Amino acid sequence: MSTPSHRSPPRRHPAFGRDARLRAKWQFDAMRASTDKQVGKFCVLIAVKTPPDNQRRAAFSISRRYSPLAVKRNRARRLFRETYRQLYPALPPVWLLFIPRHALQKAKLADVIGDVRRLVERLGLGKLALPQEAPGDKDHVQVTPPASP
Repeated sequence: MSTPSHRSPPRRHPAFGRDARLRAKWQFDAMRASTDKQVGKFCVLIAVKTPPDNQRRAAFSISRRYSPLAVKRNRARRLFRETYRQLYPALPPVWLLFIPRHALQKAKLADVIGDVRRLVERLGLGKLALPQEAPGDKDHVQVTPPASP
């Protein structure tokens, strides 16, 4: 007889833990009051550049207005989560709210990542550059801080 192996559950990426999400009403109120908003081809990105808790947090607001079909809303959420996961290491402490646009329904992941990178740069959060891919290496994004005037 084999003994049951007690494996620890897989580690969650730090970008998606309970403490890495915008969840409380006061957090969403702060997001709505923020004037830092950029509109791209595939999404609207709202940012709080100086968050009260000095942490990176994100939320994805995908309503039935985007699509009445749950499968399409879930795909949009998956695209945003993967985009945020890849950009996470390069982002400064900032709160981000992702809102999809209808063009996202036909978009590929690479297109969404490029669009969000442009929006992040326009928000003044730094210039995000993709590193050179090494064999077997996950592709993450590096940031170059904005130039000081």
